Amino acid sequence: MSDWKDIATTVGRIAGTVAPLLSGPVGVAATIGAQIAGVLGTDSRPDAVQRELVQNPEAALTLQQWAHEEREQIRQYNLRLVDIQLQETEIFLGDVQNARKEHKENTMPARLTIALAVMVVALTIGLMAMPVPDGSKDVVFYLAGQIVTAFLAAVTYWVGSSRGSAEKQKQIDRIAGGHLGASTRLAGRGDLTGAATGRRADPYSQ
Repeated sequence: MSDWKDIATTVGRIAGTVAPLLSGPVGVAATIGAQIAGVLGTDSRPDAVQRELVQNPEAALTLQQWAHEEREQIRQYNLRLVDIQLQETEIFLGDVQNARKEHKENTMPARLTIALAVMVVALTIGLMAMPVPDGSKDVVFYLAGQIVTAFLAAVTYWVGSSRGSAEKQKQIDRIAGGHLGASTRLAGRGDLTGAATGRRADPYSQ
């Protein structure tokens, strides 16, 4: 069964500010998806909306008009979505800082980081120098992914900072300033019929 995030790319080509909401929390995605379905006159299912957008050229214009008319609602949803992401980033960075304090006198994190760095270098050289047997590709690539992921986590442990929070704050400031992007502006006819349906209940308040 398809999910709303599965059509985020298609919707994003028409109304870029709506796509993050379809990929966000389930409550937000379902609310926005239901509104889009109501505007397009389809069943409240991602596959039905996708089919309508692909097969009916008028549907794209209708969706674009809805995004323009509901730009304030969409802006508020995006603000809350970015705020949630900011809180998650702050929690993550807080955990990293606590870990540093706890292991300040312990040499094991440094040893693990060096070992992972050596493994990544050896793995890169090995993959470049020797062909991987077809029967072992899945296992090798899986292990390589795990090692690289662990190395990136180790790097974050040492050099992670409040940069993530700063980037999220920039997003909030950008959205709060009303810079929703050109994708919400109507292209073509400006008097399409089929006004947007009424706003749904705020899913964040549930």
